[in-house]
Amino acid sequence: MNVKIQLSDEAYKTLVNGNGRLEGSLGLVSPTEGNFNAYRRSAQRPGGKYIKLPHGRASVGDSHVRLTLRIALDEADIVPADAIMDESRQASDFVDRVFDTEF
Repeated sequence: MNVKIQLSDEAYKTLVNGNGRLEGSLGLVSPTEGNFNAYRRSAQRPGGKYIKLPHGRASVGDSHVRLTLRIALDEADIVPADAIMDESRQASDFVDRVFDTEF
């Protein structure tokens, strides 16, 4: 069976330039035609620092500070409020250390 796939110019250039693989999703328009959409890749910005936390991560960039946590409600032996307090304290200490060394 042959299926015609349409992809963006950027995805085509990436494949032709020697990157033999490209991750993405394929949406079929009909049984013999489809569209390929490459997954978006975000590169880490230079100058940014981050730490991994048990339920997320904290990062410090040139223009922002970010804390991301994801706590499953059915996780054994975890009280979400306690995890938020503990990990935000760790993130706060990390941000202080970064600012102390950078500025």
